[in-house]
Amino acid sequence: MATVLPRMLSFLLVPLYTNQLPTEEYGKVSIIFSYFVLLNVVLAYGMETAFFRFFNKESNKEKVVSTSAISLITSSLIFLVIAILLREQISIWTDIKLEYINLVIWIL
Repeated sequence: MATVLPRMLSFLLVPLYTNQLPTEEYGKVSIIFSYFVLLNVVLAYGMETAFFRFFNKESNKEKVVSTSAISLITSSLIFLVIAILLREQISIWTDIKLEYINLVIWIL
């Protein structure tokens, strides 16, 4: 559901993007979604597969849950702080409006 629903929404929104947005803005939307895909993989660092593997093997399941949660929360907070501090530079480097960068940071 988590992988199919966003793709369906993107597919259904293509007519809206192409009819309402200027061509260069639609390209920026595509680039932003590409960053979402890349950063989701980096921020989760494959934890979902590893979590289920170790959760099924480990006898102390609470340890697996707490360790993975602490790891993900810590790395996400570090990403959030760094991204907020560098958002102007990210906006200039990617040539995307600062408002969009702020939204991407908070959504991720």
